[in-house]
Amino acid sequence: MEPAHHRLVFNADADPVLSRVEDRLAQQGAPAIRMRREIVFEADTGEFMLRARVAQALMDACDHDSWTRMFTPLD
Repeated sequence: MEPAHHRLVFNADADPVLSRVEDRLAQQGAPAIRMRREIVFEADTGEFMLRARVAQALMDACDHDSWTRMFTPLD
C-alpha cells in the first residue's frame, strides 16, 4: 500500500501545539504516523483513516475546536 499523505498549513499560534500533536500520534499505535515539521502526516493506511486520526490528535491536543482555526488543509 502506498503511504497516504495529509498536508496542513498552520499559523504562528499553532506552533506550541505541535509537540502535543506528536505525542498524541505516538500514543495511537500502529501503523505509526510520521510527522514532519512542515506538517505533512503520512501513514501506511487509507487516506480517510489518516485524516481521521490526525483530526483526533489535533482535537486532543487543542482546546475544543481551536485547531480548526489554526490549521488549514492543503489537500
